[in-house]
Amino acid sequence: MKEPKLILIASDLHGRVKATKTLVSKIEALKPDWVWLLGDYLYNGPRNGVPDDYEPMEVSKMLSALNVPVLGVRGNCDSRVDAMLLPFPFEDFAEALVYDKSFLLYHGDLPIKEGYEPDVIVSGHTHIPVLEEDEKGRILLNPGSPSFPKGGYPASYALMDKNGIKVLSLETDEPIFAKSF
Repeated sequence: MKEPKLILIASDLHGRVKATKTLVSKIEALKPDWVWLLGDYLYNGPRNGVPDDYEPMEVSKMLSALNVPVLGVRGNCDSRVDAMLLPFPFEDFAEALVYDKSFLLYHGDLPIKEGYEPDVIVSGHTHIPVLEEDEKGRILLNPGSPSFPKGGYPASYALMDKNGIKVLSLETDEPIFAKSF
């Protein structure tokens, strides 16, 4: 794959059809070269109750219809059955090299591989957006959640290009965080 102009990053859809429709609309409008999805695609989880717009089969159809390459990772709520419904493979960890930076993608519920020192660590799981540097100078990115935002933040996703990363409100596209490379 040639160097992507734009990458859209999202996590924790949890089978919510309204949030997924909004995210898919963003993907169709923005036409990113790549979409990174950080797990918890279909299942809602036992602690979340069942929201009115919980339709995992419809969400699987929307994700299956994406006309863009998807790099996905498995979340703590993803099962082998979920993997049978989605057209892209996903493991616990994925790696990418773009914009002269190494990226480690994972859901966020497992320990990071020993000895691996990526430039950017991309995770979901907490539903709280983060974009900061750690004590080792690595960029930590969590795009938050389009479906179950937490920590007082709005529903969110992230966009990345060769200049940097932005975490944006799903509804308004207002930046929550931004960081240049």
